[in-house]
Amino acid sequence: MRSEERTAYLAILPVGLLLVLFVYYPAISTFLLGLTDANPRVQGLEGSAHFIGLRNYVQTLGSGEFWASVWRTVLIVLMVLPLELVIGLAAAMILNEQFRGRAMLRTIAIVPWMLPPLVNGFMWSWILNGDYGALNGLLYQLHLVSSYHHWLASPSAQLFWVAVAQVWTRFPFAMVVLLAALQSIPQDVVEAARVDGAPPAQVFRSVTFPMLLPAFTVALAVEFIVTFQIFDVIWSLTAGGAAGQVINPFTKAVMILNYEVVFRNLDLGLGSAVAYLILVLSMGVGYIFVRMLYERGA
Repeated sequence: MRSEERTAYLAILPVGLLLVLFVYYPAISTFLLGLTDANPRVQGLEGSAHFIGLRNYVQTLGSGEFWASVWRTVLIVLMVLPLELVIGLAAAMILNEQFRGRAMLRTIAIVPWMLPPLVNGFMWSWILNGDYGALNGLLYQLHLVSSYHHWLASPSAQLFWVAVAQVWTRFPFAMVVLLAALQSIPQDVVEAARVDGAPPAQVFRSVTFPMLLPAFTVALAVEFIVTFQIFDVIWSLTAGGAAGQVINPFTKAVMILNYEVVFRNLDLGLGSAVAYLILVLSMGVGYIFVRMLYERGA
């Protein structure tokens, strides 16, 4: 082995060890745990789990509660992704222009993404509070409402406001990705289209947007996976369930269900199987996005 190769292997060895320790080993352990009936509540702390094969996966796939949580999660995804990408694209196009204070505005625009999701969730719960919320106060001052409204009263409203809070939290990621893509577009191509007499809308549709498709695919795939695995915003905004209380059934997304199975029921084997099914569903759809959109854009 040459000295250059030995140096390269030594350089990547710490990273490889960290990946094995913190990624691959937990992943393999979780998969193996999903093939058992591990449950400290039933077996006790000193009890041993038994191998049951794919029974946990079959039980989960045959559970109406699991598919109901998947459907709620899909509804949130369908509300979040279009809003997030449209707002992210609009913000990116604005911040791509030359104007005074652009650097400061770019910094301010990514603040929601920098804040922890729990902080954003609690902030929105304060804004939407039916007794002293900022939204009620603003609308009342503008004489748009005559009395304070409980925005989170109905189940459909809860899902809608969860989607709004998630869009607020995550749109800066799409904005940053699309802004980087906008700045990489050759300006001579855009100028040539303008010289040929193409109006701005046609320039965007025929030149800018096709060149943004790879970036759109990256943002769409990442945000689908993040939104499909939403937990923090739901937990903090719609009272996902404090210690000892019943978890809100109207916003029980798949990650909330997984939390309930593992930490409330202590069914570690079943919870591990649910976690892997969530991984397979989210990665499968993400792969479809990449194949359909990225290759088309490339």
